[in-house]
Formats: sequence, structure tokens, C-alpha cells
Amino acid sequence: MANVLVRSSFQDIFDNLLPAIDAVYMQAKELDESKAPWKKIFSMKKSTRQFENITGFSGFGQFSTVAEGEDIPLMDIAQLHDKKFTHTKFAGAWQVTEEMEDDDKFDLVSGLAKAFARSYRFTKEVNFANVLNNSGTTETSADGLAILHDAHVLENGSTIDNNAGTTDFGLSAAQTAYNSFATLTDDKGIRSPLTPKYLVGHPANRWIFGEIMGSQFIPVTNGSSVAGSDLNKINVLNEESPEIILWPEIVDQDAWWLIADPEAVGGFGLKGYDRQPFTTSTDFDVRNLTMISVARGRWSRGCYDWRQVYGSSS
Repeated sequence: MANVLVRSSFQDIFDNLLPAIDAVYMQAKELDESKAPWKKIFSMKKSTRQFENITGFSGFGQFSTVAEGEDIPLMDIAQLHDKKFTHTKFAGAWQVTEEMEDDDKFDLVSGLAKAFARSYRFTKEVNFANVLNNSGTTETSADGLAILHDAHVLENGSTIDNNAGTTDFGLSAAQTAYNSFATLTDDKGIRSPLTPKYLVGHPANRWIFGEIMGSQFIPVTNGSSVAGSDLNKINVLNEESPEIILWPEIVDQDAWWLIADPEAVGGFGLKGYDRQPFTTSTDFDVRNLTMISVARGRWSRGCYDWRQVYGSSS
């Protein structure tokens, strides 16, 4: 037994380094998600299961006329689509030698721990941003169609709604989007107008977003159907005040989305579930005197009701 290496042989390193690494991980600025764009536009909930299933139900139709003494007819609702949110595990690890820690006096190791935490947070940012990046292709709403689609069919099969923009952001595109939100109905045809709360795009859109939404008069700029024809014409979009979100993880610099408050659709639009927070395990491998730190987290995200979103992903 004299040749067996045990943790007590490295008691000083173990007692000092591992708690210090955990403390670095937990620094708020490295893992703080409070200002993440997805925290605003996604309805987030905690989950204790392997996956979450959502089943939607329509509202009620219009009231009927009823004659005096006539029985009042019962109104029906319809079960809508199911959508499954399966949590995905994201994990990573890094390793340093005893000599690196000892010679570096913890500075480099501490820096690596911070970079590791940032990498986790960035991974989550990219994963959530991809819901918008792919909203015109592979990311689907509960009806099985892309979130942005020109043929969303309502439960009664008689109405088709189009929430897919066809041009870059500009005056005409914004007006069409606001008109679309104002005329939305639920699956029973009951009017449920929504108001865009957020305007989302790549940071390169900062200028066009500001010009189109902030100009008092019709701006002479890209996308305006009347640009330059009447500089005294009032820009009615200036009366709207969506919060502009510039998200660097948006891939296409021409992409844009006007998005309603998640609560305006009852949390049934863009959804996310936190299954496991950033969790670390840090220990020493006594065979080669290295420290290994492992972190993982689990979450899911997607979209149930497309009505929360209007835009163009390309």
C-alpha cells in the first residue's frame, strides 16, 4: 500500500485551489444572464423533467344570438398542436498541471476559470439566438411550419396568416409588420391584436433601426416606399417605441424581427426551460497530478405560437 497515491499527499493544493476555482466560477459578471437578449423575448421556466410537452387550446368563437326562453348553446374549444421541448446537455472540461498552478501562483488558472464560465454563457447565447437565426427554416412552431412562414393555417382551416417579411428592414417592411400584428386572430377567429415590444437584429442594424423608428418625418433611407418624395410627411412609426435589441449572435446582418412581449401570448410563443444550471465538478487526478474541471448545464428552447414574431431571417 506504500505506493498508492492518495489525496492527502496533495492536501495543501486541494484545500486551497479547488474552492478558489469554484469561487471564480460563481462571480456574477462571468455567468450573469440578466442582460441576455433571450431573457427578454423568451418566456423562461424551470423544469424538473427530461422534457416538457405543451398542448395548446383555442379560445372560444363568437357568441350566438339566443331567442327569449331558448337554451343557451355551449361554446366549444379545440385542442391544438402538441410540441415537445427536450432538454439538451451542454458540457465541457479543462485541465491544468500541478506545476502550472504552483508556478503561476493561481493568476493564469483563475483567468482560465473565468474564460471557461464565459464560454458557457456564450454557448447559451448562441443556442438561443439560433431560434431566430433559423426561424425561417429549421426552427418550427407547434404547427410544424417554420416560425416565419407565409401559410400558417388556423384551427378552422379557413384563414392563412403570413408573418414572414420579404425585404430588409425599412419603412414599408415595418408598416406591414405592424399591420400584421394589429389584425391577428386566435384559432377561432377572435381578434387578438398584439403590439411589438422588441425590435431585434444584428448590431449593424443600429442605424437603420434608429432612422426608421426614430425619425419625425419620413426618412430618406433604404426601404422607404416614399423616400425623398415628401420630406414633410409625418413618420407615424415614430409614435411606436419598441425596445431595440442589438444581438451580435444574429448571423445575417440584414435579418430583423419585431417581437411581442412573451406575456402578451400567455408565455406560449418563444419558450425556454432551464433544467440544470451551470454545475461544476473540480478535482485532482492523482495519477498525473493534474486538476480537471468539468461543467455542464441543460436547457431547451423553441417556439410554440408563431404569433409573437414577425420578421425576416435573411
